[in-house]
Amino acid sequence: MKRGHMSSPTLYPRAFHRLALTLFCLLATAAGVLAQAQAGDTLRLSLRVALEAGQRENPVVLQAAFSRSAAGAGVWDAYGNLMPQVGFQGLAQRSEAGTFNLSGRPFVSPLTYTTAYQWDFTHTLLDAGRDIFRIRGARAESERAIAAYDSQWWQTRADIKQQYLGTRRHQALVAQAAREIERLEHHVLLAESRYDVGEVTKSDVLQSQLSLNQGQVGSLEAQQAAEEARLALRRLVGGLPPGPIELTTNFEVFRPPFDVENLVDRALDLHPSVRETEAQERADRAGLWIARSAYFPGLQFQYSLSRSAADTSDFQFSDLDSRNFWAFSLNWQLFDGFSRLNETSRANAALQSTRAERRRRELSIEESVRTAHSRIMTSYAAHQANMTSVELATEDLRLGQARYETGAGSFVDLLDSQVRAAEAETDLIASTYDFYVALVELERSTGLDLFPERASE
Repeated sequence: MKRGHMSSPTLYPRAFHRLALTLFCLLATAAGVLAQAQAGDTLRLSLRVALEAGQRENPVVLQAAFSRSAAGAGVWDAYGNLMPQVGFQGLAQRSEAGTFNLSGRPFVSPLTYTTAYQWDFTHTLLDAGRDIFRIRGARAESERAIAAYDSQWWQTRADIKQQYLGTRRHQALVAQAAREIERLEHHVLLAESRYDVGEVTKSDVLQSQLSLNQGQVGSLEAQQAAEEARLALRRLVGGLPPGPIELTTNFEVFRPPFDVENLVDRALDLHPSVRETEAQERADRAGLWIARSAYFPGLQFQYSLSRSAADTSDFQFSDLDSRNFWAFSLNWQLFDGFSRLNETSRANAALQSTRAERRRRELSIEESVRTAHSRIMTSYAAHQANMTSVELATEDLRLGQARYETGAGSFVDLLDSQVRAAEAETDLIASTYDFYVALVELERSTGLDLFPERASE
């Protein structure tokens, strides 16, 4: 059915409405930009800066840092057991003049000043070797706290990287949704122009408008997901100044150069969780020897210096007490029931449990490294395939638009080619960030920094 004689009166109102809609969108965009400018300057945040902020401000990392600092005091305490203990006591007393009765007779008590001091020096010469094992245990506990901090920071570091990638993925999907809306708007204009000249039915216009509305809803959902991802990133880095954030690090897929056997060997040597269990094993071994040392004697030396004096009101002091004291003592608990056997058994069980835990972690690390390596190789292959799919879908969309413009194809065919192109481009975005997420998991499982330098700036 030809409607060429009606195209002129209907084209101008539609063009006017499209112009009004365009102006409204421009004004809304300008208002949004002005609101962002008033909220604060845009914060340019690279991955490296985000990691540095997370190490300084993330509360979980700070808690691990405080525990690490406290562990150093335990080493000083252990060394302090080798040093003598020195104590001092002093007294200054003033007694007023007065009277008291003794056997019914009154006596006069003069004004009196009393002073006294005492020095105590105690040194444990031999504590059955416990002091040496306490030092070893304290050192091991300090090393365990350091490894625990490294392990916590490594996990948080991986979480920040993963969230940064997730935020960039959502931003890319927002940009992809904007490109789709531009395509759909072009399809609406194309369908309306062909309808105006009577080449297609109203159904093509309605389908194009429906697809545009669906694309706009998808764009809103993508923007909401991006905002939630940005908020999660703020939390992981320990908070950021209010205002918009611009993530500046770009990610380009590269061929993974990793050898899985080399990664497994390095992970078993360097992973913080393995170092943590090794330090705990040394601490438990020292605890076992401390429990065993209860079967041996202890030797102690003590020296005391005591002086006291009293005086009347004329301050003529005279020593009332002057004593020196020293002693060597031997303490050997020959039998105390079975408490020492109980303590030794518990310490040995703790040591064996830690050894089993270390083996469990080693097996888990090996499994996770091999799984992560396989995943990153698969992600790389999927990305390469998706690049080819985008090229094919883009060409298919170009041909579909050409066929529809010339009347050789239907609008349904055009929509199908547009959907295939959108899916291919979305899959390419997903595969790009899936590759880097797999790289983050490989870092998490190995304890190694595997990101290329350009992927952090």
